[in-house]
Amino acid sequence: MMPRTLLTTLLAAFLTVPALGQSGGSGIDASILSATGALNAAQKTSVSSYAARSVEAIKSGTDQKAIDDARTALVKPSRDPGATPAFRKAYGVILVTELAPIAKGSDLRRAVVAMQVLRFTRSSDALDVIVECATPSTESDPGKRIAAGSLLIDAFEDLEASNTYYDQSARKLRDAAVAEPDWMALQQKLNALAAAARKKDLPAENARNLRKAQAEALGEIARKSKGSTAVDDRMRAVQRVLVGLRNDLLVMPQADRSQLAKTLAPALTEMLNAAGAQWDAAHASKDVTAAYGSVVNSCEVILRLIDRSERPSAYAGTKPDGDSRVLAAAWESGDRSKFDAEAKRWAGIVSAAPYRN
Repeated sequence: MMPRTLLTTLLAAFLTVPALGQSGGSGIDASILSATGALNAAQKTSVSSYAARSVEAIKSGTDQKAIDDARTALVKPSRDPGATPAFRKAYGVILVTELAPIAKGSDLRRAVVAMQVLRFTRSSDALDVIVECATPSTESDPGKRIAAGSLLIDAFEDLEASNTYYDQSARKLRDAAVAEPDWMALQQKLNALAAAARKKDLPAENARNLRKAQAEALGEIARKSKGSTAVDDRMRAVQRVLVGLRNDLLVMPQADRSQLAKTLAPALTEMLNAAGAQWDAAHASKDVTAAYGSVVNSCEVILRLIDRSERPSAYAGTKPDGDSRVLAAAWESGDRSKFDAEAKRWAGIVSAAPYRN
């Protein structure tokens, strides 16, 4: 396995798709791009012929510029302003058939390029391929799982899929996140759930289900983690994800925040339990103690943000949050008894109404 720093640099380069100008057209006849119904046999043959040369370059080419040019050629029709949903659907079927084996193959460079092309089809079938490449049970290479997760963050933005598909994707990504041992790959999947929930014009119920899936994943990760006293490297991912989640909560409608609280608040207390279980090892490790401290701080901030809305009477006449927080300071100072007592207090709060009916 290549060093993590080299892998990160490599993926950063591959995950940047060059800007695609529209001059010169996409290379596919305008009458096909503007089709309003299913493509006929001749049109499908024309599109397949257009794609074949570029697919072959990605599959077996040895010149990196030629592979990059092939990627550009294949993405261009999907991004052509004249392309209709009917064309993109037919084009997506062709690309999924040809590129899925490459995306699932063992060559990381070619796989990432294939996934980049699939990401721009806006196709649910193409997204399924990327999700599969992000799932530990079907993909053993953490580098590919990181790349796939990174692409998923953007792929939901212009995805053309049914509302039901978003709920299915939420469950798949939740399960993939829970099973993910690599912290970078975990971070990408959890962020993909958040990005999907933020999609413009997404029905509110789908957004709520995506948020719930993210909270469920965090809770399950914490529940599994707290069974060990060893340092859990996944806290590196959790610390970053919680910062984004906190920011989303600040702008979330109150009704949505209240609904999410029933899943999220227990998940956060489980995360505190995991930090408590790993107290000694985390404090002894210079590499992760800051990550744990950040997780503890975010859990406390988010719990208080939620709880002030859910139980406002409990905060009447209290000090501002910044003067009332206990957990982060206890973690920083190494005061185990104070940390445990406050974590227990929060566990009691979220085990009762309004969090539990």
